[in-house]
This record gives sequence, C-alpha cells and structure tokens, in this order.
Amino acid sequence: MDKLLLSACLSFTFSLVQSQQNFLALKKGDKTIESFWRGDIIALQLHDKQWVKGEVSIIRNDSLYIRPLVIQFTMSRIDTLHYGIAAYSLNDLYALPKKGVLIDEVNGSYQISRSGGHVHWYWVKSGWIFRATGSSYIALTLLNGWIQHDFSWSQNRAQLGIAAAVFLFGVVLHETYSPVIKLGKKYYLKVM
Repeated sequence: MDKLLLSACLSFTFSLVQSQQNFLALKKGDKTIESFWRGDIIALQLHDKQWVKGEVSIIRNDSLYIRPLVIQFTMSRIDTLHYGIAAYSLNDLYALPKKGVLIDEVNGSYQISRSGGHVHWYWVKSGWIFRATGSSYIALTLLNGWIQHDFSWSQNRAQLGIAAAVFLFGVVLHETYSPVIKLGKKYYLKVM
C-alpha cells in the first residue's frame, strides 16, 4: 500500500512539473518588475511605434504569440472581437506601457489613452502647460511693446527671463517624461 501511495504521489508531482508553462518577465537588472502568463492581456509597442494589445496565447523562448482583441461598446451591450493570433519576436518589441497607463483603440489603432489611467495630468507632466504659458507670455509682451511703440529690453528683461525659464522648464519636462518603459539594457523581457 505504501509503494502504491508513493508512486501515486510521485506521478502527480511529475505531472505538475510537466504541466508548468513558460511566462514572460519584465526585468530591471535581476529584479522582476512584472510577469505575463498565458491568458493575460498585454500591450506592447513595436519598433515602428505601432501598439499591439491582446491576449497572450503562446510564449516561446524567443517569441510571443498574441491574439488581438477589440472591445466595442454599444448602447445595448459590450462586444469583444477576437482576431487571428500574431507572432512577435522579443527583439521586435520596443516598449511596454508603465503601470496605470491605458492602451485603448482610437480610430482603428491602439494608442495611449490620454483620458484614462495615470495619464490624467499629461498636459502638466509632459510640460505642455509650461511651454504654452511661457511662450504666450513672451509673445504677449513683445506684441504689447510693438503695439504701444515703447518696448524696451531693459524694462522687460525680468519678465521675459521668467517666461523663458518657465518655457525651458516645460521643455525639460517634455524631454524627460515618458508613459512607456523602453526595452533595452536597463529594462528587458525574458522568458522564464
């Protein structure tokens, strides 16, 4: 009886080991940031800046198979459309969205949703508001001086300097903010 129980336990253990599947890990150095399993929804950006979103179907050592899906909202119901499976090499992948950034279908293609997720304050985070404010103040000051025929650099130096600093702060924010994690040396995908 003991041998039968032992062989049953070993058979069950080996069947569990045999049935384990690969998963895709987003890593930063040796640390795993996020894991994707078969059946998970994933959004990826390719090197041509095209976004792909869908359900992970198959994970191989050097490739990922995704079944694109589109969710359509109508007045009476929500429909999910599934398309054929597409294969992507891990070398073809450029970026993944940061946590909380939503990728939605807009006008027939996937894009970062500016109205959802953690991109609500995009106009501040990307520096747009600072660039618009600084350039508008500079233009207004120059236009007022031109209209009144009394523009003087010495009188407006402080205001124009502050406006230029606000504009440059917006440029720095625009250059440093990114809602995506770019894959490369620092971040990379690994099949486990």
